Amino acid sequence: MFDLYQLRPEQDIPIYQQLVDVIVTHVKNGSLPHDTRLPTVRDLAAQLNVARGTVKRAYDELEQRGVITKVQGRGTFVCYRPASSGSVKERAMEAIDRMLDTLEELKLSQAEIRIFLDLKLRERDFRREDLKIAVVECNPEALSQVTDQLRAAVEPAELYGHLLREVKAYPYRIGEDMDLIITSAEHADEIRDLISQKEKIARVALRLAPESVSGIIKLTPGQTVGILCGSPRFGELIGGVIRAYTEDVIVLPPCLMEEADPAALDSLSAVAVPEGYERRCPNALQQKLREFGLRHPVIRCRYQVDEGSMMYLTERIERLREKRRG
Repeated sequence: MFDLYQLRPEQDIPIYQQLVDVIVTHVKNGSLPHDTRLPTVRDLAAQLNVARGTVKRAYDELEQRGVITKVQGRGTFVCYRPASSGSVKERAMEAIDRMLDTLEELKLSQAEIRIFLDLKLRERDFRREDLKIAVVECNPEALSQVTDQLRAAVEPAELYGHLLREVKAYPYRIGEDMDLIITSAEHADEIRDLISQKEKIARVALRLAPESVSGIIKLTPGQTVGILCGSPRFGELIGGVIRAYTEDVIVLPPCLMEEADPAALDSLSAVAVPEGYERRCPNALQQKLREFGLRHPVIRCRYQVDEGSMMYLTERIERLREKRRG
């Protein structure tokens, strides 16, 4: 059983959260069935070579989420049951009994229990107003641009941007807690292979904004165009678009902004940059681009979700909200 706990210290996700995610996944897929006894905090910490406090924090969160239960004198057990096992009413009554037993051990009166339950239900109702939506793209420029576009459209939902390579390395980033996973049609099949709840995936079509395309088609034969980018993939995409929309334009290989020589701009007729490039562009290059833009085109390239996809997303998000409301 212990080999189920595959942790990756190199990830930027806390170890306790990784442990929570892995246990939840294996509980829900049946690898850790109901009533399975889990290792003690001491034993699991030794097994994983992590601090006991890390395991305790993971167990505490799992208990709060109703995945495990701690039985004094006996140990820690999986208490989650799949939706198909047993009567929903019976399982609900069992869970309530366990909760009431714990509250009565704290010497709370019936009136106090009612007050605390009401407060907690109100708190959960408030939290459930917000959907959790993940956006997944293969390059940071398009991810940032699309996430910014969607943020205004999906309010008050919580929006989380994830690079595809990070999701491949750690699929739990977009697992159980997300209500919807938005990605381009290009990457949807890859993500389907990574997660169990495939119905959460929403495919969208991405395209360059009209003003970006307008800047590209104004390029004339013989001009030399440079591409400055934050990631090689974004540079490749923009280079492909320039070649598709122009004739006899010299397109230089993309150059990462942190590696670019500002003086190299002097030999260019135009330059393509990501919309919002200032966030990651060195100061010296920013200044040179401002000067360059006084004489030559600086084409700001922005990817966005197309209108048809936005309509689809708006309708789907509203259905999710209606389902949540009841």
